[in-house]
Amino acid sequence: MLFEVEDISCDKCSDKIEQAIRAADPTAQITVKTDEKRVRVEGVLTAEQAMAALAAAGYSASEAAPHSGEGSECCGGCS
Repeated sequence: MLFEVEDISCDKCSDKIEQAIRAADPTAQITVKTDEKRVRVEGVLTAEQAMAALAAAGYSASEAAPHSGEGSECCGGCS
């Protein structure tokens, strides 16, 4: 899942986001791209659960649009 998180501004944010997601899913793989304001989460969480974990940590998130760059779940089959 790929999320847009507008409030990401530094590595501290990245650490806080990773801690929030890992609290909900300790096995999750998380990639935070601070400069792109995007977070990729791979694990057992639903999108709603991941967004709730981010919100609890103080970060408003929305699902990134399909085909929206690296980390999207685009299969490449439609272009």
